[in-house]
Amino acid sequence: MAPIRVGLIGLSGAPADKYEGTNWTSLGHLPYLTKTPDYEIVALLNSSAESARAAVQKYNLPSETRTYGDPADLANDPEVDLVVCSVRVDRHFQTVKPSLIAGKAVYVEWPLDRNAEVAREMTALAATQNAKTIVGLQSSLSPILRKVRDVVKSGAIGRVVSSWYLGSCGNDLDKESHNVRYFLDREVGGSLMSIHVGHGIESVTTVLGEFNSFNSSIAITRPTVDVVDMRPESNGKVFEKDVVNTVPDNILMYGTAGESNAPVQLTLHAGKEFPGTPRLDWRIQGEKGWIRVTSPFLFLNVGHPETKVEIYRNETGQTEEIVADQDEWDALPTMAQNIARLYEAYRKDEWYPTFEWALKRHEAIEGMWKRFDAAQSK
Repeated sequence: MAPIRVGLIGLSGAPADKYEGTNWTSLGHLPYLTKTPDYEIVALLNSSAESARAAVQKYNLPSETRTYGDPADLANDPEVDLVVCSVRVDRHFQTVKPSLIAGKAVYVEWPLDRNAEVAREMTALAATQNAKTIVGLQSSLSPILRKVRDVVKSGAIGRVVSSWYLGSCGNDLDKESHNVRYFLDREVGGSLMSIHVGHGIESVTTVLGEFNSFNSSIAITRPTVDVVDMRPESNGKVFEKDVVNTVPDNILMYGTAGESNAPVQLTLHAGKEFPGTPRLDWRIQGEKGWIRVTSPFLFLNVGHPETKVEIYRNETGQTEEIVADQDEWDALPTMAQNIARLYEAYRKDEWYPTFEWALKRHEAIEGMWKRFDAAQSK
């Protein structure tokens, strides 16, 4: 079978001191796309064709890779089967809209765009054009989360009666990296409130089922932050001091979820974890025991080699470690493994998250924002 031909948006050729973003395209997507025979990168779209050509050289892509600076040109390329977008959040729709109108299959990283209103417009357009869609909510493809889900479903801990999920961002409270200065800007839409919360909700619901109802309490505890160069060689160079932060940095989401309607609490906060404790600590209590998931890295959708899953059984008083199933994608760098599984699910026409699926997460976060705004107006 011929490979799926990919047009990649957002593979930057800029040097590290000028790059904006997390370099997710090269870290999360390239390791799989450049190794698998089932996909082929045939085109790049960047802010300019010159920037796209620089990326071709930087990442040693084939010289025949077509380079574009206009989203319409990518959409009009008949040799592109799948458009993959991994740029700053508030530029997602504008870069993939022509491709959606053309009916191309489109993969967009999470979140779809800056808010639920734009996400609804994207979802409606894709449906109108019968365009296949994928969204980078890869928790549901994680072997660790699938293993935990299977253990819960097996009844090993009995009926789920409660769960709490505590995550620390691991950053400095008074600093933000200049590469992601936009994390401080609500209007951009790429921040703790969207990226971190959305992936957290996806992880929890992958295991426990959807929230039946929920409430939230969120706050901005660091109203100003210094924007600095986080690279070790920069010695903490300050780009801007006392930048206003308009994004909540302490999040509490609580409600009931799953068939058992169990109380579930999800808490995320800026700053580092208490010394000696895991950055992520998730516990699921059942009538017959407990499951605990811990990791030195916040994002279960990405994973970490030191992520640990334990089960405690009341009857025996014993704790044992649970090991996730392995597959060939474990050989890739950690950040690329679950992205590879997402590409594989699409290729094999298995279940994968779509724009419509992601809209549920957007609307949950929209509800949190509405509560926050209502509280601020009092």
